[in-house]
Order: sequence, then C-alpha cells, then structure tokens
Amino acid sequence: MGVNKDSLQALDAVISGYAFENATAAIGVIENGQNTRRWISTEMLCTLDNFIKVVLFNERIFLTGCVDIKDNYFVPREAKYEANEAGRRLFDELQIFCPIQQIKGDSNAVEERVTQTIHSVNLQEYPLFVIQCAYPTKKLKILQEMVYIDVYFIEYAIEQYGAERFKPVFPGEHLYLGLRRERIAVPQATYTVADVPGHRLRAIVCEKMEKLNVFVPQGAPMLPSLPPIFVSRILHECAKGQDFVPTLLKIRNSPAMNSFRKWLVRCWDLLRATDMADRQKAADAFEKLNQFSPEDDLSASEFGISLLKIVKDVAKTDPVGIITDIASPIIKYLGGVPFSGLRQFGGKNANPESLKRFFKDNFGDHFNRNEMDFISTLLKLPDNLTDWGKAEATIIAYGGRLDSGAPPLARPCFTQVEDAAYINNAQKDFEDLFN
Repeated sequence: MGVNKDSLQALDAVISGYAFENATAAIGVIENGQNTRRWISTEMLCTLDNFIKVVLFNERIFLTGCVDIKDNYFVPREAKYEANEAGRRLFDELQIFCPIQQIKGDSNAVEERVTQTIHSVNLQEYPLFVIQCAYPTKKLKILQEMVYIDVYFIEYAIEQYGAERFKPVFPGEHLYLGLRRERIAVPQATYTVADVPGHRLRAIVCEKMEKLNVFVPQGAPMLPSLPPIFVSRILHECAKGQDFVPTLLKIRNSPAMNSFRKWLVRCWDLLRATDMADRQKAADAFEKLNQFSPEDDLSASEFGISLLKIVKDVAKTDPVGIITDIASPIIKYLGGVPFSGLRQFGGKNANPESLKRFFKDNFGDHFNRNEMDFISTLLKLPDNLTDWGKAEATIIAYGGRLDSGAPPLARPCFTQVEDAAYINNAQKDFEDLFN
C-alpha cells in the first residue's frame, strides 16, 4: 500500500519492518512459553513495549520493509509476522498493519540525508556500524549496532510520510533520530497527537519512581525508573501466553480507548481549523493532557479492565473539559499494575518467588537489577526529534561491530557505566531486594 502525505489520517503511523518482526517475535515467545527455545532480550522487551504503545493510540500502522541476507549480501524484503498464526489473523481482521508496497519520494534527498547523518561511516567498507550515545552527567554510554539498510528504511519512511509519522519502536531507531537531530535541520512537525498520551503516562510513572528513589542514599533499594508499562498491563490480564494478542486487542477496542482515540482525532481536526478559537481549544486540551495526573493513587489499589467500559461522546463536548473523564480510566488502568508490581521490588512483604516466576514464565529469562535498569534507560530514550534537542547527550557513529561473533542481523546493544557505586549495586539480582 502506498499513501501520500496529504491522504494520511490523524492517527496514521509508520514503523520499521524490523521493529514489527522484533516485537511480534517477542509475542511469539510469550505465546509459546516453555515450548520454545527462543528468549526475550532487554531490547526485545523494550521494542514490544513501544510497539504496544503505538498499537493502542494509533489507527493504521504502515510497515516498511526489512533486511535479509542473500548470497552474503544485505537485501530488502517485506516484513513478516513472527508470532502465532491465530494472533496474526486477529490483527488482519482489523486491518491495523499495512505493508508499504510502493516507495515514494525523492531518492536523491534520501541519499543526501543518509550521507549527512552517518557521514563518519564508509558504508562500502562498513555495512554494519555503531551508534554511540553518551550521557556525560550520568556517566553512561549506550552503544547500538545497526545495518546500513535500516537507515534507508527510516529515511524513506520520513520522506514518504513525514518525520512526525515515523514512530521509533526498536531502541536503535531512537538513537538514529538523536544522531539525525545533530546533523540535519529539524522539520516543523516531529510527532503526532497519538504520541501525547503515551508520553504522559510514562512521565507519570517516572515522576513517581523518582520520588521513591530519593531514599536510595539512605539504603532503600533502587527501583527501575521506567518499567515496561504496556507489557506488564497485558500480561496481568493473560491467563496463558496465547491470550496476549486477544488481550491487547480487547484493550485497544474497548469503549474507553475508542472514545479516547476519537478525542485525539477531534483535537487534530481543531488544530487544523481556520478558526483561531478552535485551534486554541485544541492547544489548551493538549496542554492540560500534558499536565494531567489522576486524583487516585495508582499504587494504592488494582484498577481492573471494567474501567475501560466507560463511553464518552466526544463529538460535541468541550475538548478541554472532558479530559479528566476520558484520560483517568486509561491512565489508571494502564498505570495501575506496573505501580503495584513495583511496590513488590522494595516492599518488606514481597514474595520473591512470585516475582521470579513472573519473569521466568513470561520471558524465559531472569532479569537482574542491571538489566532492569538497562530496560528503563532504553524506554526513556526520546522518540522524536524535538525531545532529542532537550537531551543532554552526545551521539556519534562509527563503522564496525560491537560483537564480531554475533549474527550479522543481530543488532546487539550494550551500555557502559563509569559510576563505580552504581556498578557495585547493579551486580546484584532481584533477590537482594528482599533480604
């Protein structure tokens, strides 16, 4: 499917084929549980969490191609759904994902942007390269290996759909946008209305976690500042792994989520109106959403899926006045379980065996405190060009590999931390939190 920018709808988005495959592969691991040898890495978990966020708040999601290897050459191909067939059929029925069949745009402009962004890499010599993002004040570096064709898929998506429509899902794509931000002029539009609610929800979680981590110097355990909110919510609803996609779509198609997306569309229409009063209403609505916090304490009790049965008529209602009514159920529902789970990490009465079973049964791997902090770091990466401008980070690219023994399409990601106190603390497993 090929669509021009002018024909895009309010909640249309585009993601990379690699991100789609990576996220659905993670779903496949969850669906198959112990019946698979595959496992979920920290990067896959982050990719899945970002993927769910895009699915919940957007309508149509266009897919770029992805990279394969044929006769020792990197070649493009169409993205594949990597989870179980039953889930794929459910997605297909709703026609959420639309593979891009026809690439449109100025190929010369794309080539120029690729050259500007990774000018330090000789792609003829190094088809695999590394993006390094350094946070000096945090004494932290993130290193991500990429395939050169990844960059072309991103740039063609931006050329065809606009920078605001491209949603980075795989963490390496976030880092590429940061690199691009330093070397190419930033367009006027860098994100859409569909990005605002997910941003706010994650900000609410971070704000609460930062308050709890104030007591770390007094001996309190350090908690991951941003857990995989969306993955946690769905897993809490699943009786078994095969329930993952039906549960995701049940949430997406709930009356509350449908009302919320209709509200986003109405605000988008008002933003494009010729009447300045209408534009001001939309601006006021998003300002209020960006500052919104639910009155209830999200960690105090469990908020069930019955919250999402609330229906609101957003067509004729004041878009500012209705925010509390339409945002509260969604924030409570999506934020409630992660907060409840995080209480266990530092609580005196937490059951470590239950927590260990939760990760082992659903992810097939044991995440220690270092890995959980890595997940939080990746989930907090800016996901648009504007926010990268606010980040106190320096990003470079260089040719070569992070792990010469990894498969060519593995795209490994590592962190380097120079804070000795943090390193000493991060070597401990979750079990230490309950001693």
